Amino acid sequence: MKTLNRKLRASLVIMFCIPLSATAVNKSPDKPWIMPFDVNERYRPAGPSSTVAPEPTQQQINEFAWQTFIALNWPHKKDGERGQPDSKKQLPGIFNTYEPNEIVVWETYMSPQTVFVEPQDWPIEWAQPDFVGLERIASPPCYTDSYAYGTPFAPGINQPYTNANVPTGPVVDQNKNYLRVEVTLSQPYFEYIKTFSYYDADIQSRAVENFIKYANEHNAAPSNPNDQQFFQPLPTGTEDYIANLEPYAQQGMTEIKAAWKVLKTDGEDADIPGRYFRRTLQFPLPDGTLSEPTLMGLVGLHIHRVTPFGHLPSTFEHVDNVRLKKNSSDPLPLPDHPALNPGNGRGRPVSYPNGYEVDGKSGVAGLIPSPYNNGDTLLPVDKRAAVNVSRVTPIPKAVEKINRKYQKKLKDSVWSYYQLIGTQNKNLAKSNDHLGPGIPGPQQSNTQNLVNTTLETYTQRGFSCASCHLNAFPHGVESFPPYEERFEDLHVMSFLLLNAKSGSSPVGTQTCGQPAW
Repeated sequence: MKTLNRKLRASLVIMFCIPLSATAVNKSPDKPWIMPFDVNERYRPAGPSSTVAPEPTQQQINEFAWQTFIALNWPHKKDGERGQPDSKKQLPGIFNTYEPNEIVVWETYMSPQTVFVEPQDWPIEWAQPDFVGLERIASPPCYTDSYAYGTPFAPGINQPYTNANVPTGPVVDQNKNYLRVEVTLSQPYFEYIKTFSYYDADIQSRAVENFIKYANEHNAAPSNPNDQQFFQPLPTGTEDYIANLEPYAQQGMTEIKAAWKVLKTDGEDADIPGRYFRRTLQFPLPDGTLSEPTLMGLVGLHIHRVTPFGHLPSTFEHVDNVRLKKNSSDPLPLPDHPALNPGNGRGRPVSYPNGYEVDGKSGVAGLIPSPYNNGDTLLPVDKRAAVNVSRVTPIPKAVEKINRKYQKKLKDSVWSYYQLIGTQNKNLAKSNDHLGPGIPGPQQSNTQNLVNTTLETYTQRGFSCASCHLNAFPHGVESFPPYEERFEDLHVMSFLLLNAKSGSSPVGTQTCGQPAW
């Protein structure tokens, strides 16, 4: 079956699997609190089949992104397991209040730093969330110090991506407050890490070394699925170790990046709280302390899913981030200007050549705020320059149409103030030749540029989810594997595995060395 799947999946790793169809078990057609399993149907294949399912339309992919967004943001069941939605609850309504909303599903997922503890501290359990009530400590990104493509993050302040050639400083909103970011991962990702012991960097390295050796000797990837001596691909939801999970967790890997802004509660330019999904949060600061509990509003949510169709990143933002638009059915007033843009005083946003302006300057080098390192002290408010942000690449008209559809469906919910910016997936019409720098061959994607203005503010030109995540590999990969079918499973498209620490496996602290591709 693995050999068949490999032939059906395109050799270009990005997101180009073709789903297999079989006698299907209806999973959740009328249960919006359960994420859809795959793109063009909410079904789980019951077994292998040589029949290839019809390729989904781009509209179906956009709808899949919205259905995923709704399920992830469904209220969590009180005292339930992590990720468990409460089917008896409704989505949070629009209330012009500063009270935090109920905890939602993705907030209860595990943080990388909770999963990637010292290997000797395993086993750990998925279990219940480790917070109580409506206040919580945010789970910031925690890439390892040894990460080859960039530098460590100061928890929750710098933007949550890493690349040697890409700045990753913080963003300062119009009220001179820093946006804060965090990362969580789903139960199927946790089960994958647990099943193959990938919380141990040495075990990852040994499995990668065996994988590379086999691929080079046989000119093919290892054909025995679940053989732990070889590195295993991220779960699509069809794996045996996923099948016994609860229905709400029987999908492929899901990884979340979120961005929050401080909600100003009084004075000039006070925020309108009812327009935001709200949470009282504490963030770890660079000096190791915690911030004061602060009322925050969600402004960005990036979702990376792995499905039988392939890797499917989608990204959402608050509608007021960089422009304002009044809907006739909107019960709440508009703010004076966008959260990340001063506006021109006539209800229209200001645009900037590269999507941002700092201290009145745009389009010149040296403007991006310097990233914080662990141990640093935050600049005082009066020393911070606001980062004015505009959107370089417009939201596609087809995506705007889907947004209007779901915003209408959600008109009584706070989620009506959010919008899909786009997805990155297999191009259903034509091939794009230049998905990202240094990537050989035609890369079939529906877009070359997909950026969230709250999470990738400073890379709005020539950047995308895939072009960044193509740099993501497990421990043991020390040079970029070629785009050949035999090396496909090493292109994991997730940086989180690099958080694993060395344990006591026979490999010790060795890696596979520089492979001869």
